[in-house]
Amino acid sequence: MSGSNSRYVDISTARSKQGTVSVVGVVVDVFGGIYKSRGSSSCITFTIKDCDLNNGHTWDGLKIKYFKDNENALPPVRLHDVILVRDIWVTSRHGLIGVASQDKNVLWAIFRPDPDPTSSHAPLCGPTPFEPTASERVLAMNLLNDSTAVNDFRKAAEHAPPPGGSFVQAAIPNSKPRAHRRLMLVQDIEERMFVDLVGEVVKMYTNDGEKVLLFFTDYTTNAALEDHQLDNGDGSNPGSEGDVYGYQKRSHKSWPGPAGRRTLQVTLWEPHAAYARQNLRTDSIITLSNVHVKQSRVDGILEAAIHTDRHFPSKLHVRRVEGRNDEGVEQFLQRKSEYWKANPRKRKQENEPQDTSKKPGKKQRKKLEKMEEGQMPIPHVTNKRNAPNEHVEAGSPSVPIQSLEAILSNKFHDNTSYDNVEYRLPFQNFCYRTTVRVVDFFPPRLEDFAVPQQANLDSDDEMILNSSNNFIRWEWRFCLLVESVPPPPAGQIKEKMRLFVAGPDAEYLLKITAVNLRKNSQQLEILRQKLFHLWGDLEERKREALHDGNKSIQDRGLVSSRPFNCCLQEYGVICRHRPDADSDAGGSDCSDEHCFGWERRFSMFLTTIRD
Repeated sequence: MSGSNSRYVDISTARSKQGTVSVVGVVVDVFGGIYKSRGSSSCITFTIKDCDLNNGHTWDGLKIKYFKDNENALPPVRLHDVILVRDIWVTSRHGLIGVASQDKNVLWAIFRPDPDPTSSHAPLCGPTPFEPTASERVLAMNLLNDSTAVNDFRKAAEHAPPPGGSFVQAAIPNSKPRAHRRLMLVQDIEERMFVDLVGEVVKMYTNDGEKVLLFFTDYTTNAALEDHQLDNGDGSNPGSEGDVYGYQKRSHKSWPGPAGRRTLQVTLWEPHAAYARQNLRTDSIITLSNVHVKQSRVDGILEAAIHTDRHFPSKLHVRRVEGRNDEGVEQFLQRKSEYWKANPRKRKQENEPQDTSKKPGKKQRKKLEKMEEGQMPIPHVTNKRNAPNEHVEAGSPSVPIQSLEAILSNKFHDNTSYDNVEYRLPFQNFCYRTTVRVVDFFPPRLEDFAVPQQANLDSDDEMILNSSNNFIRWEWRFCLLVESVPPPPAGQIKEKMRLFVAGPDAEYLLKITAVNLRKNSQQLEILRQKLFHLWGDLEERKREALHDGNKSIQDRGLVSSRPFNCCLQEYGVICRHRPDADSDAGGSDCSDEHCFGWERRFSMFLTTIRD
C-alpha cells in the first residue's frame, strides 16, 4: 500500500510479531489522558482492535504508546474512533506494545462519525499533514461502521489476564485510580480526580465559540485554588474582570463571589458549553458531573474541565437546579447562608424572596384601570392540537423548549470585534430543544431514505472493492421540513427549518437498521408505520400526489401530523456559493459576503420514536 514503508497487517498479526508494521483499528480504550513521561516528552496510551469489538474486553487488542515533545502532535483519540497508524514499532520489552517514539515520525489519521449527511468523513491527520490513500479510507470506514454498533467495549469484568502472559497492566505515573465517582466538596478535590459537584456560578465567560469558562463555588476552601481578593476601591487588585485574555479594556469591578480560595475555574466543552450559554447565569445553582480536576500549566493552581462524553457525545454533565431536593443542595444553601452572614457585603442573591408589597408600575396601573370592576384576566388555554406527541421522546428534558423563530434569530450569533465592528457569526455549535411539526420531507419516496455508503476510490485502489467478500453497507439519510409549534405571535414571520437526519442519529430515531428498501418491502412497511407516528398521513398524501403527477401536497388540505419535541444540533458546512464548492481544492472566495464561507445547518439527535 502506497504511503507506508511497512505493509498493513491485522491486529492479531501485529501482536504475534515484533518489528515495524502499519495498522488500522478501533480505539477501544484510552488510558487516562495525556501525561508527562519521565523525560521531556508527553505521552498518550490507547488500545485498538479490528475484530470482536463486542466481546466485552480490550486485552486482546494492541496497546499503543505515542510519545511527542509537542502535545499538539499527539493523536487526540476518543473511544469509537478509528485510527490508522503507519510504521509503528511493536515490541515485547515492556509487555506486548506498539511504541511511537519521540524521534520517529509515525503518521496517524483519525476517522470519526459525522452527523452531516454530506460529509466526506475527512480524517484528522498528524503529526505532519498527509492524505490517506483511498484503500486506507475504505479500511477505516468499514471499521467505523462496525464501531458505531457497539455501545460498550468493556461489558465483562477483566478479572484475569489472557493466556500467554503477554499482558502487562500499564499505569500513568502518579495517577489516582478512578473509583466510582461520588458527590464531593471543593475542599476535598485533588489533581487527576473525576468528581461530581454541587454549587453556584460566580461568573461566566461565553464569548468563546468552542467552550465556556465557568467560575464555580460551593463555599468550601481548598488551598490549591486561586486566591480571589476583594477590591479595596483603588483598583490595585487585578481580579479577572472583563476579557480573560486581556484583549479588551473594561472598567474594573470587585470580585462578586466569596473571597479567598473558594472558587474553582471550570472549562465546559460542547455540548455542555451550549447548555450553559442558554440556561445558566450568575448565581445559578448547578450540579456538575464527571468533572476532571487537573493542575494549571500556567500557575500550578487547581482547575477543572468537563469534556465531551466519549460514550455518549450528546450527554450533558451540567444541569441547573431549580429546587432543594437534589443531593447536596440543602447543605450547599446552608454553607452559602452562613458565609454571607459572617461576611456581609452588598450582593444580589438569586434565592432571596422578592418583595411582593411593591406598588405596581405605571404601565401596570394603566392596565388595571382599563379593566372593569370584578373582571379577571383570561387564563392561557393550551390548544390540544399543539400538545406534543407522546410517541416521540426527546432527550435532555431539563433543557427549556425554544421556538424555531428564537433558534434561527439566536442573539448569541451577534458579535462585536475588538475594533467595534459588528457582525453575525454564520453558525455556532449549539444544541437546542424545540417543538415542531413535519410539513414535508426529502427524498419524496421512502425507498430512498436509505442509501449505500460509498468511498471515492482512485483507479489504483479499486481492487480492494473487487474481492469476493465485499458487501454494500447502507445508512439512513433524509431531510425533514418542519415548522414551529405553536405559531409565533401575530405580525411575526412563521419560520420553517430543514432538519437533516442521518447515520447513528437516524438509527436512534427509528430503531431500525438501514437496508436496501427497494428490495426489502417488509422493512419498507415497518419504516412507513414507524414514521406515521412522526408525521401522520403526510407520506400517504405525498405518495398520492406523486402518483397523480403533482409533487406538491399543499392543495390537498391539512395533514394529520402532530407536533413533537426534539433535540437539534447546529453546525456548519462549506457553503454552496463558492464556484468550487464540490471540489477539494478550496481557497476561492465566496460570492455571498454575509456567510463567511459557511452554511448554517441543523440536524436531529437524541430523539426517538416509541412504539
